Amino acid sequence: MIYFKKFALVACTVILASCANIPLSTMLEFRSFDEAKFVELDPKHLLTKIHVDKPAEIKPESTWLTLGVSSSEQERSFKYNLEVISEKSLPAESGWLSKTPARTEYILGLSAEAIKEFTELQEFMGSASPTGFDLHVNTGFKEAANEMTSITMSIFLKLYADEDYFTLIDRAELDIEKGSE
Repeated sequence: MIYFKKFALVACTVILASCANIPLSTMLEFRSFDEAKFVELDPKHLLTKIHVDKPAEIKPESTWLTLGVSSSEQERSFKYNLEVISEKSLPAESGWLSKTPARTEYILGLSAEAIKEFTELQEFMGSASPTGFDLHVNTGFKEAANEMTSITMSIFLKLYADEDYFTLIDRAELDIEKGSE
């Protein structure tokens, strides 16, 4: 009976973790990420990778990195333009439990102006006493075919040149509202 309870607990944990769009590994990665580590980042190595199921395409001019910084006195939001470094088609994949359709992979980095602004923020954070920060990747989409009702996408982030991407959002399905970006 004890083994069944342990098995049921492990099975529930695996099922919940596999259904989440934000992986548990990402949450664990960021639990120790603080302002000191943020100040050490090289903005040239900060990369975003976006996978979008075809036929959807992102709007590069509507893609940016947003960073919110809070302190005891105020909360501020900073918006940094992202530029497409590379774009390629990924073929459909068929696995044991699921199929992944063909998709487009975009690798994006901070623009030259965004690198300058990001560095200024790092200098400010080094001298101020922020109490927290959050990071978002935002994108718009090109005009989709009239029959599309949703877009499935994944977003990955790379903070350091010598480390791999980690997953922010994994195969999230977004509903399309007509007349919106």
